Amino acid sequence: MKHLCIVNPKAGRVTGYVNNIVDEIKDFFARNPRMDHTIHVTRWKRDASGYTMRFVNNASEMVRVYAFGGSGTLFEVINGVLGLPNVQVAYFPMGTDDDLLNIFGENARYEFTSMRNLSLSPVITIDTIMAGNHYVLTHVLIGLETISYQLGLELSERFGLPLKISYFLAGIYYTVINSQIRHYNIELEGVELEGNYTGIFIANASGNGLGTLAPDAVINDGLMDLYTMKPVPKNRIIKIITDYQKGQYTKWPEYITHYRCKKLRITSSVDMAITLDGEFFYDTELNLEVHPASLDFVCPTNVSAPVLIQPPEEDLSKKKVSISNLNQTKEVSIADLLEGGDFL
Repeated sequence: MKHLCIVNPKAGRVTGYVNNIVDEIKDFFARNPRMDHTIHVTRWKRDASGYTMRFVNNASEMVRVYAFGGSGTLFEVINGVLGLPNVQVAYFPMGTDDDLLNIFGENARYEFTSMRNLSLSPVITIDTIMAGNHYVLTHVLIGLETISYQLGLELSERFGLPLKISYFLAGIYYTVINSQIRHYNIELEGVELEGNYTGIFIANASGNGLGTLAPDAVINDGLMDLYTMKPVPKNRIIKIITDYQKGQYTKWPEYITHYRCKKLRITSSVDMAITLDGEFFYDTELNLEVHPASLDFVCPTNVSAPVLIQPPEEDLSKKKVSISNLNQTKEVSIADLLEGGDFL
């Protein structure tokens, strides 16, 4: 196995410490000389996608790619290697908002920020969402969700506020002062939803850096979770946004609706503000589709791994087999066969 470390110098906890981080990575591999490794510090936006794709394509063996950065770094890595047969992705969280950690329990950061853990731990197989031309691991935000996220990041960086508080304040600002009501057409597997919405949230995992917004989402159930928010009365904004961030959207069924689907299409007559795993885009149309079990993701053994959906075990006792003699053939269940008897 080869080990490829991608370091994003622009990530929140990497900026100003790139050389220190690279030196620590080198020290780890110096203590483990049998591990064939390469370290790449990204040079520009999307550099990680092209570099990892070329590296993995040229490798004749399995490659474990380590993303040192935040959600954006992980986004770039996944969009470079997803679909290649000889790759595993590991995440060393060093970003402003490390969204994926929220589904792995309270001690997740400690366990994931260990090269020893990431190099030795097994992989779990999880879903991704194809959103337009990109793959998404955790979530898609549209409308109010996106612009509140953008402003929330700016407030957090400028004033040092926790991201959740900054997002909360941004959401109130855009709902009360700068209304973001837009008309959307939503199609999901034969169902058409058309109307005015303030925000749309599509989740592959149960939370992001803003809170547990999608308590229903499971990262390997083969489905994505859609939450739509209708215009909210100003006298209820604070309460609704607070409950929404806590995943308690069911308290407000007249404003927030939840759907589950495998395919989804969203269109608007004007450009939609879109966030894909923290990366910003604009478009008038977005097609989404779940790609089940499409990514091998390194999961440290000591974390609380997400509840993985497993297919139901086959009841072999009900499985039928054919038995025959010279005159006839008959299908008999294994359970009946084990009990004995004259079947022919």
